[in-house]
Amino acid sequence: MLLKTTIPPLDCWRTAPTIDTLRSIYDSSAHQWHNNLARLGQLHDYQLLFESQAAHLSHLDQTSQILDCGVGTGAFSLALLESVDQPAHVSGVDISPTMLTHAQQILENRCTTLDLRWGDIRHLPFADESFDAVIFAHVLEHMADPIETLREFVRVLKPGAPLIGSVTRKGLGQVLMSLRWRNRGYAPNQLDSLLQAAGLEAVRSFDYGTGWSKWMCIATIGVKPIYKRLEFKVYAHSLGAQLKWKDSPTKQLRQTPTGGTDEL
Repeated sequence: MLLKTTIPPLDCWRTAPTIDTLRSIYDSSAHQWHNNLARLGQLHDYQLLFESQAAHLSHLDQTSQILDCGVGTGAFSLALLESVDQPAHVSGVDISPTMLTHAQQILENRCTTLDLRWGDIRHLPFADESFDAVIFAHVLEHMADPIETLREFVRVLKPGAPLIGSVTRKGLGQVLMSLRWRNRGYAPNQLDSLLQAAGLEAVRSFDYGTGWSKWMCIATIGVKPIYKRLEFKVYAHSLGAQLKWKDSPTKQLRQTPTGGTDEL
């Protein structure tokens, strides 16, 4: 008999690492970060991930605005640019200044423009609906409140645009990693619930890559709905019709002997 298992929801993580702790960890690892990703095969797997989502990225061109939340050394952004095979305007936010220095060197000749900022991804320094795609790799695992973090990502995403991320898989490997990286892990159904709670639709979490990525990582994607904008347009159209009727000349009606009405 098959046993049904239920994975509990992720509540606010009270022992999540502080920003200062994370900055120290990633500053000290920045000089070898990109090479380690290459040795693990993740640079290649990141590109495979974006290529598998070509339908969600077909709108991107040289004028598109892309945001990488927790950009690190720029590996995830680089994989996206290589998968669409053209430059774009890339912005990135990270808490580690040393990581940002490496990202500048890796991405500066691959983008239409590059805007890297030191800061907290929970409070992005960008206006609402600014980006044609928002991406993130292995940052959600550090967040005390992942839903609020995702809502901030969604805030700056244009309606109809995708959010695509890579997250550490919940399991023994993640537990061992957490001793060094202070991260937790996720199961696919947990990720789906988080993205839906953040306001995304067409949500899907799935395996990707080979080797390390297939064992340790889960990809997740969701799309920002456009129905709110459409609802506003319908409402505005309806309101305009009502105002037009109210502003038209008033017509007086009288009842006819047959029970109908005539204009006076």
